[in-house]
Amino acid sequence: MDALGSSSSSEFDPMVRLAEAVEAHRAELTSALVQVETHRTAATELDWLLAGLIPGVNNAWLAQRRGIGTVFTATPATLPLYSMLLFALAPALAGNRVVVRAASASRDCVRLLLALAVEAGLPVELVEQPWAEFSATAAGNAGGVVYCGSVGHAAELDEALPEHVRLICQGPGVCAAVVTDAADIPVAARTVIATRIFNNSQDCMATERVYVHRSVYGEFIDALLTAADTVKTGPNDDPTTQLGPLLIDGLANRWLSNPTDHGTVLRSPGQDGALPGLAIFEADADAPIVLEEKYCPVLPVVEYRDDHDLAAMLTLGDYALGLTVFGPKLPRFGTLDFCHVAVDSTLYEHEDAWTPFGGHRRTTLVRGPGVRRTGPVLVPYALSEPL
Repeated sequence: MDALGSSSSSEFDPMVRLAEAVEAHRAELTSALVQVETHRTAATELDWLLAGLIPGVNNAWLAQRRGIGTVFTATPATLPLYSMLLFALAPALAGNRVVVRAASASRDCVRLLLALAVEAGLPVELVEQPWAEFSATAAGNAGGVVYCGSVGHAAELDEALPEHVRLICQGPGVCAAVVTDAADIPVAARTVIATRIFNNSQDCMATERVYVHRSVYGEFIDALLTAADTVKTGPNDDPTTQLGPLLIDGLANRWLSNPTDHGTVLRSPGQDGALPGLAIFEADADAPIVLEEKYCPVLPVVEYRDDHDLAAMLTLGDYALGLTVFGPKLPRFGTLDFCHVAVDSTLYEHEDAWTPFGGHRRTTLVRGPGVRRTGPVLVPYALSEPL
C-alpha cells in the first residue's frame, strides 16, 4: 500500500490514478467549487471524495463485479464532485460506461473532475442535453439509470423506462433531529445549527426539522438562538464564511415571502427576509414547513411530550432519510423509516461513499430484475453483477 492505499490489483488502478490527480489539482478544484459553495464545504467535499477513492475493505468487492452496460446518470447541482463519485464514478469503477448529465449550476466543477477521470482511464462522458432528450436517449440505450432530483421526474422515468432498465432514484431528504430530556443542550443546539447550514443548507443530509422534549424546550430554544447568532455569513470564497449565497435560490421564497403563514417566527433570516441568514420557526408537527424539504436556511422546531408523541410525529409526511438523536439513549420507538441514525453525533461524521445511501417514504426507488423497493442502496453494487 502507498499513501493513497493503492494495491497491486489492476482493478483499482483507475481509482488510485484519479485520487492522485484530484490531490494534484486540489487548488484548481477548490477554486471551481467556491463558485457554488462555501470554502468550508469545498474542503469537506474534497476530503470525502479523496477518502472514497482509497481502495480498502469497503470497496474490495469491486474486483468481483462486472458492469451491466451503459449507465445514464443525472446528478444534482450541490456537492457536485462528491455526488459525481457516488452516482457516476462509482458505477464506472464497477465496470460500466457512464453517461452523465450534470446540473447546469455546477457543471463547470463536474467538467474538471470528469476530465481527470477520463485521463485516469474511467469510461465516463459528460453530455449537456435538455432533460427530455437525455431521458429519451436513456430509454433507448441504458442498462441502468441513476437520477437525483424531484419525485415528479423520478415518476416519469419509472413509467418511461423499459422494465429491463435498472433504475435508482434519490429524491428529497428530510432529516430529523431529536433533542431528548437528557441531551447536552448547548452541544445539541450548536450541532443542529452546524448541520442545518452545512453546504448553505442545500444538502439532503442537512437537519431539516428538530423535535424537542417539552421539559427542555425553553432551554434549547435559548441555546439555539444563541448558536444561530454566531453564524458568519458572507461570500463563499471567504474561508471564515459558514453560510453563503444559495446556489438554488428559488425555493426560499415559498417559506420566507409570508413567514407567519408557516408558524411562529423565532428568528428572522435578516432584514426584509433577505438571504443569507437562518430563519427559525416554531411549528406544528404536521405543518408543511416541518415535513417538506426546504433546501434553504429555514429551521422549524417542534415540541413533543413523550416517546409515544414523538414516534407519532416522526411517522408523518412523505419523506424520511436520516435521524439524529441527542441524549444518552434512543427513545423507545416502533419501526421508523429513517435509514441513517446518529446518536450524540452527526450524520456527516459517518459519511462513507461505499456504504448504502437512501431512505424510505419516497426518498429512494430501487428497481431491477425482480426488485422494486425503497430503502438504502449502494449504487455501484446495484448496477453490477458477479463475475
